[in-house]
This record gives sequence, structure tokens and C-alpha cells, in this order.
Amino acid sequence: MKNHRAENRIATGEVSRVTILGHPDVTVPCQIRDFSRSGLCIIVEQPISSGKIVKVEWDDHFLVGRAKRVSATGTNFQVGLDLLYCSKWNETMTSILERVG
Repeated sequence: MKNHRAENRIATGEVSRVTILGHPDVTVPCQIRDFSRSGLCIIVEQPISSGKIVKVEWDDHFLVGRAKRVSATGTNFQVGLDLLYCSKWNETMTSILERVG
């Protein structure tokens, strides 16, 4: 299947954690598969409902996003997140994303 993404994506395998915001908040481990200027893709062991707001934390950074695409991949789930806010997006990150492709 051909990838028809409108934006460049940077692959990563960084282990992280994601908090599904709600009452109560639920935090589970995740792996960041890749990211782009408008979001990222994570792998988790449980599904996250489309539309849920989540916070992904790694190192000293975090991203707040909305779950958009959820698909089963074996025993895990791949979740595409649309970016709402990211503490790491800055001029340096923008330059890196523009060069990748």
C-alpha cells in the first residue's frame, strides 16, 4: 500500500507514555512510531477511542493531541494523533521537518 501523506514524517522508536484525558485520566506505555508537523503516530496495547484528547510525554517534552485514526496491528493498536499543542515544536523542529523528505 502506497503512503499518500501530505507532510514529511520522521520515524522514531522512542518509548514513551500516553495519558488519555478524562475522568479519571488513564496513563499507559506507548511507542512513538513517527511524527510530522501536524501530529504523530503512537503504538499502544489498548485502543484509544477516536476523538479522545491525549497527552504524550517523552524526555522533558509533551504533545497534546486528538486521536483520529485507530487501527489494530496484531496485539497492539496504532493511533494517529492530530497535534493540538507540542512543547517541542520550535524553529529547529520546523527546519528538520522541512529538510526531511
